[in-house]
Amino acid sequence: MNKKKIIYMSLLILTVLLVTSIYVSYGFFTNKLEEHGKLNIVVGTLDYKLSEKELVIPSHTAKEFKIEVTSLNDTDTKYELYYQISNENPNLEFGYVEDTKDDPKGEIKKNAKKEITLYVRNHTENDQTITLGIEGGFINNDLSLSKGKSIPKLDYSKEKQQLYTIIEEVEKYSRNHEITQTTTFTLPEDNSKLALANNALAGTVYIKKDGQIGFQGLNNDKCLVKRYSLEEVEEFTNHHEICKQNIYKNLVINGYGEYEDNTNFPDFIYNKETNDFKIDVTKQADVFSNVYISIDTNKKYDYSMEAYTEITDATNYIGLYEYDYDKLIINAPNIMYIPNTLTKLTKDLKNGDKVVYLDDVSNWNITSSTPSYQRGFIFWNYKDSTGYQYPPLTYSQNTTWTTAWINENSIDKENNTITLTKPWDRGTYLAGTQVSQNSDGYAHNYSLVSSKPLSNSYQNYRATITGISTNNPNATTAFRIPTKYVRILTRFNFGNASSSLTPPYTYIRNIVFEEVDD
Repeated sequence: MNKKKIIYMSLLILTVLLVTSIYVSYGFFTNKLEEHGKLNIVVGTLDYKLSEKELVIPSHTAKEFKIEVTSLNDTDTKYELYYQISNENPNLEFGYVEDTKDDPKGEIKKNAKKEITLYVRNHTENDQTITLGIEGGFINNDLSLSKGKSIPKLDYSKEKQQLYTIIEEVEKYSRNHEITQTTTFTLPEDNSKLALANNALAGTVYIKKDGQIGFQGLNNDKCLVKRYSLEEVEEFTNHHEICKQNIYKNLVINGYGEYEDNTNFPDFIYNKETNDFKIDVTKQADVFSNVYISIDTNKKYDYSMEAYTEITDATNYIGLYEYDYDKLIINAPNIMYIPNTLTKLTKDLKNGDKVVYLDDVSNWNITSSTPSYQRGFIFWNYKDSTGYQYPPLTYSQNTTWTTAWINENSIDKENNTITLTKPWDRGTYLAGTQVSQNSDGYAHNYSLVSSKPLSNSYQNYRATITGISTNNPNATTAFRIPTKYVRILTRFNFGNASSSLTPPYTYIRNIVFEEVDD
């Protein structure tokens, strides 16, 4: 072998030995340059052990998993636990809980362990599998996942987590048992009936016959509540007295002052010392709750509120705003008409027309004393956003309200026409459209207080509301057709009665709207 070949082979061997030495000493690594310009390193030869790699969660089940990550490396490293799901589903909640011992990513000492508490709620109809993995990197470099997703944090305390697990078990129970009346379980005594193991949560579970689930209990200085009307669990800390109220049944958010502020009632002032609200009533004060309450007019509801005022001679109203499917407010003119005036257009009514042609106006009557709100039309062709058209003599947003379109000389009963006082400007209504003479009445459902003074000390005002009313704006024990939602309404000092106080207040507490248990 000549001298050049010997030198060449020697250099080649030295190069191989040098590369091998670097590989053994530091581990093989790959570099990934992200858009933000940082160098991220994933170290392929670092070794970790997972206590579980696949989490199987049965249908309609909530489970907790404690995952151990063990470093098998002789040096401190960075790690991140990641997850993969073949089919993401919004009804599958997954993440690490706030009271986990260790986070799913961070630094880990050589040959050390981390314990991460994961929680899964599977609301789907099928079993779900979540695959876990781990990636690691050098301690002085940023770590970037090359596969899988970072595990999100769930806003669950240990108590909330336990309660969600209970709710899942209660749902299973209600599916497998006939619930004919409201059924209760006192926890933890009734754990075995609900297939719960090692539950330490104290409180009462309620199952209504329609399957709705409620819970209320006091645990570790926290009042835990699952309302019938909400999917989420509420947690009220250091507010023990509030847990004596039936929050789980109340459809009014913060009706008992459980949030210790003016949540849902931004115009009220909350007093923590007395746990009530007040409002300045120097002049008329109209207030309504922010949160829409979904109702079923076939069910019965109890509505109550405690109140008193410092202006005892003022006129006040307490009731409900009522809304349709599209959350449009239902005012009296949307349901009111003069009986026996139903007829239909025989010609299209268009902008600019001065004469309305009808099939029969024999029962339409206008005199000099007829109020303006009865001098117009309500057209029975209103459709909501789904395309549903409300039947005649029920509900319509297509009304002329209080505009005086007609005077006592307008109606020609011989020719079945009505001459307008000014040209029509409300758009086109086709021939055949059914129409009645319109009317009006009380603006809203004043079920608790209607045009009355309030007491000068707390008094409980109460009403029971069920069913529907038509063409009756003064009904207070039924909902206006077609009510789908309500909001709490207060109208204090209507008429602006004067007071020597600066300012005078009206006080309110215990605002309750709840379904009556049959």
